[in-house]
Parts: sequence; C-alpha cells; structure tokens
Amino acid sequence: MKFSLDPTTRIIPGRIIGGSPPSILRLSRRGDKTIGHIISRDDLEMTPLVRRMLDLNQIHPVFDDQRPSLDGRVTVITPVLGERVHQHPSEDGVEVVIVDDGSPSPLQEATVRLETNGGPSAARNAGIHVVNTEFVAFVDADVDVGPNADWLRSLLPHFDDPNVAAVAPRIRCRSTCDVIGRHESARGALDLGALPASVTPGTRVSYVPSAALVCRTADITAIGGFDEELRTGEDVDLIWRLHANGKTIRYDPSVIVHHEPRTSFSRWWEQRVGYGRSSGSLAERHGNDHLSPLVSSPWSITAVLAPIMIRRRLLGIASVVVVIGAATRQLRQRVADLTVNDASRIVLTGTQHTAKAGTRAIRRVWWPILLVASPYSRSARRLLLLSFLAAGTPMAALDDVAHGVGIWSGSLTTKHFGPLLPRIRGGRQQQRRHSS
Repeated sequence: MKFSLDPTTRIIPGRIIGGSPPSILRLSRRGDKTIGHIISRDDLEMTPLVRRMLDLNQIHPVFDDQRPSLDGRVTVITPVLGERVHQHPSEDGVEVVIVDDGSPSPLQEATVRLETNGGPSAARNAGIHVVNTEFVAFVDADVDVGPNADWLRSLLPHFDDPNVAAVAPRIRCRSTCDVIGRHESARGALDLGALPASVTPGTRVSYVPSAALVCRTADITAIGGFDEELRTGEDVDLIWRLHANGKTIRYDPSVIVHHEPRTSFSRWWEQRVGYGRSSGSLAERHGNDHLSPLVSSPWSITAVLAPIMIRRRLLGIASVVVVIGAATRQLRQRVADLTVNDASRIVLTGTQHTAKAGTRAIRRVWWPILLVASPYSRSARRLLLLSFLAAGTPMAALDDVAHGVGIWSGSLTTKHFGPLLPRIRGGRQQQRRHSS
C-alpha cells in the first residue's frame, strides 16, 4: 500500500509530530527510512509503525486509479419510508435491496417489506439478512451517489487492509436558494470535512454517518448489525462498536456523494434536536468519555479563559504568555530533545483547538447556564457574546442551539450527563522508546 502525510504532520529529526489526536512518535533509523518511503509514495507493508501512524491520523492510504470489479461483491441496502428520492444505479453486478419500512402504501419495487415502521436500524438489519456478498453498502433514500457505481469502486481498495471494516465517503448537501439549503451546503450535519481520517472517538472524525457507508459484511454481522432501539445515533453506535471490536474505519473525502436538504425549518429543527437527543442513549451504551463537549488540557483552558476573565487587558495578555510558556516548558520536560519552537507550536495548536471547541460547547450546551449568570457576571456575558459571534452566521448558531436542546433532553431522560460536562485531559510522562 502507498501512503501520504496528513496536512497536520511534521517531520523533525528523529520524530514525527501531528495527527488527531496530536501525537509525537520517536523514530528509530528504520522508522526514518519508513518515513522516506512514505514521502516517495513507495509501496509499504503494514508494519506496526505504519499501523500506528494510520491510527493517529498522521498518514493516510492513497490508491492509484484502481477500478476493481464490483460483480457479485457488493449489495446496496436502501431503507425507504414513502418513496425514494434517488435510485442507486444497478450496474456491474451490484445488487440493490430496497427495504420498505412500513410505508402506508406498499412499495412495488421493495425487496423486503416491514409491516410496521421500525426505523432505519430495523430496516437496514432486515436488508442485511438477505445479503450474500462480501460487502454491503448502506445508502439512504435521499442520497445521490451519482450516475454510476464509481463511488463504490473508489472506496473498495481501502478493504485491501484486512482490518478495515467500514469506509465512508464525504456527504455534501445540495445547495438550494433558500436559507436552509445554503446553510446545509456550507455546514451540513453529515459533512465531516475535507481531511481523510481513521475514524476514532475523540478525534477530528469520531464517527461517520450511515447515510452512505460501505462495510465488510462479516464485520457487521459479527456485532449484530444496528441497534434497533436507536432511532437516531444508530450509525454512531455501530461505528463505535466496530472500533471497540478492534476494527478500522476510514473516512475518504475524495469520494463525494450528495443528499437533499430538509424542506422546511420545522423538519430541519426536528432533525437537529434528534441528533442531539441520541447523546444520552450513546452515553448509556459507551460511557461518557466519547460524548464530552470539550476535551482539553488545563493549560489550554486557562490560556483561553485568562483574557476573558481578567478585566485588565494587558494583565490578561501577560497571563496567556505565562501559561503558554509554562505549558511549553512542561512539554519539553516530558518529550526529550523537543525544541522550543516545536513545543510552543504544539501548545498553541492545542489552545486554538480548545478555543474553537469551547465556543461551540457554549453554543450547544452551556449557554443556558451562562445566560442565567449574565446579569451578575461580565465574564459570562463576554463568553456568550464571543461564542455566538464565532458561529459566523445565525443559522450556524441555531444549528448548535438545536443540537444542544436535544443533548439536554437526552441527558435528562437517561440520567447520563457526560454529554454536558467537559473532560480535562491530564498529561502523561512520555515514554522514551523508538518506533521502528
């Protein structure tokens, strides 16, 4: 396989820095040679170092213009309630299974019909029961994969790695002239960005949606398919169970499919609230750590809050400089031979991530608390104002608020409050070892 460096990855003598979560690997001489082969796009075996860098999002697989045969290899499952907006192309031996999820008027084209509506999980599981191919692709009824099956041909090479259980393309929303369509096109809930990723809880891509998802059939059946008790969040749950089972999930944004935006504000709001509400059920199943709205170090949190909490501007700026300097010094003590410039860059990057995640956490879950405190606290007012300004547009702010309404509802219902609480990440002493 061939690989490329992630945009966040930097090579310094004896070390590789970057990825998500940001990590530092110390390299042996053989490890240095491996990095050289990666830069040269040479074919490499899946060594422990290569696997480690993949898992840390420091490198990603790249493929030549391969066009693998699809004949008899892939079954596409589409759950439908009412009607399909888009038809998946049936070509090159791709079998398409339509599951009628209890539509009031039975679908004539359905392969499987459920007499009562069980939700997308039940419909997909019903489809899995009739799959006999090596791979199964889940495609929602409102997703347009294009005029042919090239999206499948582009994703299948990822499965050359036997540990890969699922691969997802980038899902972009079609742009329309209304407010919802413009917002969805710019910041769609299913659009996970332009950077490839190894999907892992707590990283920049912590899950992938099942609106368009290709899986190894054996791996899906091994974990019992989708959880039919979940009406939303079932895709997050599936991905996290695959990950807990030791499997790799890839996100490949070089492959793009499209979905349709909601047609009314009420449907859009209901969708976003539903996404948030699933957090409580996910916390029940997977614990609180994966659901925290903010995961950061005390250094980064202090650096972000200092200029807001301290009234005197110069004193606030000075406190940030002191905190950044102290965090840089501590990092250099933990990681031998790390230069001041490299250490300070890592600390500053972490602080920027904390500021971005923190403003979003305020818009989603903490704004009611700050709103109550605003009449009595200048800092609370400043935090509220800055967080909503950081959203960029009113629709983006409303998106987060709707999601947060669901998070509060789900947490109160399930009595699992991890999705509302920050998680402080402590530092660990860096082990002095070589990666080969």
